[in-house]
Amino acid sequence: MNLLTRTALLASSLLAPIALASNTALEDTFRAFSRCDDQFFASLHTHSAAWSKHVALKSAKSASWIPVDNRAYGESASVPLRHAPQIAGVKLLAYFDKSVDLDALGNYLFWGFVVEGSPERVAQQLRPLIDRGEHLLPSGGLHARAEVRNGGRWELFKNPPGDAPGRARLERVLILEPDEGSQGKRTRVTCTLQGAVDDAVLALYRPDIPTTDYPGQRVP
Repeated sequence: MNLLTRTALLASSLLAPIALASNTALEDTFRAFSRCDDQFFASLHTHSAAWSKHVALKSAKSASWIPVDNRAYGESASVPLRHAPQIAGVKLLAYFDKSVDLDALGNYLFWGFVVEGSPERVAQQLRPLIDRGEHLLPSGGLHARAEVRNGGRWELFKNPPGDAPGRARLERVLILEPDEGSQGKRTRVTCTLQGAVDDAVLALYRPDIPTTDYPGQRVP
């Protein structure tokens, strides 16, 4: 074995634990993300060194987040991830963060990842990392875990209602669906808060959103 080969093997052996630690950090954050609450932003903060290799972060207090230019507009609500990090063999391609206020139909927030692969394959590979993954159920080409807030507790939907939640009902959904225009080659892994999303809900679940962007601060 020549000197060059020995040096390459030594470098590989030294880098392997670093790569493993980085992958574990990303998996921990994805597991927190799948809860669809503030734990995602706390985990981004804890593992900011690993995530900063792939995307810019912003931080405040004990939370970090992936900033987008504008939550309201198309491509401005998305940012690509460098080097396509992998979680459970699934490549993460981009992060998105969108919101829309539909007046009487409710307020809607969507945040998550565009990943490589079909919803079926992605669900199979990521399920072990998904909080309450056994409740991620297939339906019409997508997979979803849906919850409704009832008396201060989140309850899984047994029979999801067919109407919009409006301003009276707060829903939370983790959904895996085909990315538009990808012919099944990409999947959007999305957390949503929808319906009765007010200032108190945002303060509890979305520490990345400044109070100046809360619904109660908007001029009618």
